[in-house]
Amino acid sequence: MQQALDKIIAALGQRAVLTAPRDMEKYLDDLQGVSITQPIAVLRPANTDQVAAAVKWCRANNLSIVPQGGLTGLTGAAVPTAPSPSAIIALERMNAIREVDLDNNSMTVDAGVVLSQVHSAAKQAGRYFPLHHGGQDSSQIGGNLATNAGGNNALRYGTARDQVLGLEVVLPNGTIWNSLRKLRKNTAGYDLKHLFIGSEGTLGLITGAVLKLGAYPYNRTTAFVAIASVEAALHLLRCLEDQLGQVISAFELMSKAALEFGEAVVKNRLPLEQQSDWYLLIEAETSAKAFDLEDALMAALFEANENGLVQDAAIAQSVGQRQDFWKLRETIAAGFVDDKSAIKCDTAVPVAALPEYLRATADALIRCLPNVRPVPFGHLGDGNIHFNIARPKDMDAETFMQYRLQLSKIVDQEALKLNGTISAEHGIGSLKKHRFENGTDPIELNLLKSVRRAFDPDGHMNPNVSIN
Repeated sequence: MQQALDKIIAALGQRAVLTAPRDMEKYLDDLQGVSITQPIAVLRPANTDQVAAAVKWCRANNLSIVPQGGLTGLTGAAVPTAPSPSAIIALERMNAIREVDLDNNSMTVDAGVVLSQVHSAAKQAGRYFPLHHGGQDSSQIGGNLATNAGGNNALRYGTARDQVLGLEVVLPNGTIWNSLRKLRKNTAGYDLKHLFIGSEGTLGLITGAVLKLGAYPYNRTTAFVAIASVEAALHLLRCLEDQLGQVISAFELMSKAALEFGEAVVKNRLPLEQQSDWYLLIEAETSAKAFDLEDALMAALFEANENGLVQDAAIAQSVGQRQDFWKLRETIAAGFVDDKSAIKCDTAVPVAALPEYLRATADALIRCLPNVRPVPFGHLGDGNIHFNIARPKDMDAETFMQYRLQLSKIVDQEALKLNGTISAEHGIGSLKKHRFENGTDPIELNLLKSVRRAFDPDGHMNPNVSIN
């Protein structure tokens, strides 16, 4: 193997090829603690040609390829879990912003650029890139596209795939497909970029992207709201859209149990006097400076309070207070990262079905395991609820793990009953692969497998991820 390693070192450079266990350790630090298969090497190419060379080298040496971004995923998709010998291709050195085109409202970037760096570069140019989520300070653009990340603003702006004009991809045979087009409209043939977005590195390795930009929404207002029920929350969302127009960018639902779970990580004070079982974090934004957005939202919430939809509300009066509101939401997710025994789910159902889904799932979980703690929260506006589950307070983690598959299956099945999905924004990875295959229509599953075989007939790209 050393002769083969010498060849890839010659192609990429000594610092780009890691083989010592101590050097590779940080590339195996998956958030979910999945069982890792030690790779032969971690390859760190600096440009697209080097990625192509790395892919060809892996194929020549019969190594599986595991593409890796910022390691913020929650499904075990970016670390080697298959028994076959493998190499990780980490894109952290591909971190250039290639171009910002203000006339075209686009930005061309390497796949290893961190999401928050895209935000900063866009803002510096007076533009806005709307994809936002809790891992944005370390997640990379390539990983966001490979999982079709959703985040907090999908209600208004859509998911990651809606933010992309063009892609550059290294295919499983090492060929470079350059489709870094800036076109807003193109109906010539199949739109191939959408096959790679959401494919979790199973069809190819995304190395670059042309991202859509928009005018920066300097006019923004944020509210923290107590509501009586999920039905009231849905009604409130539609009322706000009717009164304010399409300016609602985030509409986050948090159960009381979820806020309490986050409080175990960081002590945060609720900005409301009224206590409730359900809370909302609402954000509205626009680039229109003449629109008094804060007054409009305040008037709409006051009317909703008069009509019994809203129990209490507070509107952020400063950037710091807005950040405090968002910290209440983000520490929920942090709490689940810290608690390795907790079950993390990423379901979505049609928005109108959310009340039924939340009730039915909580009831089924408690029937299965009395005193279990359902902890739902998430993006109510687009139907994506993280119906997470914490162990009973009097049960140790090891005992709770025995119920993991049974409880996860309940969450999945209740979503599928309502024509939902088991993965709205995290992907399938290795952790949800069998659950996905078991819950997917056989015709759809065969189509997906046919696509994978067409791109990667030898099965080298990210095996044990998404589908076999």
